[in-house]
Amino acid sequence: MTNAQTIASRFIEAVNDRDFDALSRLVDEDVALDSLTGQRTMGVGPLRAWIMNYLSHFDEAFSDIVLMHDAFGQRVAADMTARGTYRKTMPGFPEASGQIYAIPSVFIFEIEDGAITRLSHYRNLRIFERELAS
Repeated sequence: MTNAQTIASRFIEAVNDRDFDALSRLVDEDVALDSLTGQRTMGVGPLRAWIMNYLSHFDEAFSDIVLMHDAFGQRVAADMTARGTYRKTMPGFPEASGQIYAIPSVFIFEIEDGAITRLSHYRNLRIFERELAS
């Protein structure tokens, strides 16, 4: 595993463990998050707050993780399954009633000087909303 893959793997572990101190140590102070809802968040504090808010709506963990990296060791893609429970209604999504879901999810990490500088989160929102509506 490359250094970048190790950093990406530790980030995912920190999210799964709800270890926000570890998560904060893995990212650059000016980290950019492009979230699955289309919002861009800048900075370690806002990133931490965004993730904590997201997880208050979606009690989610990632598994079946496959890490891939570019030839330069600066970008890592993590293809995984997001498994969770939708416990609190998030604006723009169907009403929460404890729906359980499993959906493919992807993170793209950009890493410079041993820290995550950009993180993009992707999933098919139509399939996700369909899972939540059932």
